[in-house]
Amino acid sequence: PGFPHDGFTHETALNYSVGFRGPNGRDLISSFADYALENDLGGEHYSDPDLTCREHPGRVEAYELDRLRDMMLSMINQPEDFRQWFGSFVTTPRHELDIAAAEPPYTAQEVRDALKGGETLSRLSGLRALNVGGSFFINSERLETVDPRAADALCRFTELGQRELGDALDNPAFVEELTGLVNQGYWYFDE
Repeated sequence: PGFPHDGFTHETALNYSVGFRGPNGRDLISSFADYALENDLGGEHYSDPDLTCREHPGRVEAYELDRLRDMMLSMINQPEDFRQWFGSFVTTPRHELDIAAAEPPYTAQEVRDALKGGETLSRLSGLRALNVGGSFFINSERLETVDPRAADALCRFTELGQRELGDALDNPAFVEELTGLVNQGYWYFDE
């Protein structure tokens, strides 16, 4: 538990994975709270300008709890903030990745020529790459991309070549993005 399974068989076999568990509510709320603190969300203070002295000062009224709950939920109900948190949360590795940066680093032209020449890139085992509502996240970081279709291919395929990336290889800005990911060790050319 808590570690990825990357098994290989030496002959034809049928494998089952049992016991996969998603995050629990406590982990989700804790992670979102950390995100809110890191990004300075929810800076408004609770206020009740209509509050007056009351006969029972030690009682919290139901409408006050409702206002407080609504204030907290309004942070979660911001679609862009929620998407950004979720993308980072689910692509954060749960174990240490075996990242080996490219040495020497590739140039964009070398990456383009290799892919156009029929070579393929493989995604680093355990690397999480997801498309979350049109926003792309790789290893907990949001990828600001010039080519959403090609970025979606990064999330969809574990092996990429000219067929998967298509005309994005003719876009120098995307090839620069891809080269940065290759040089970080997230994708690599099979030797």
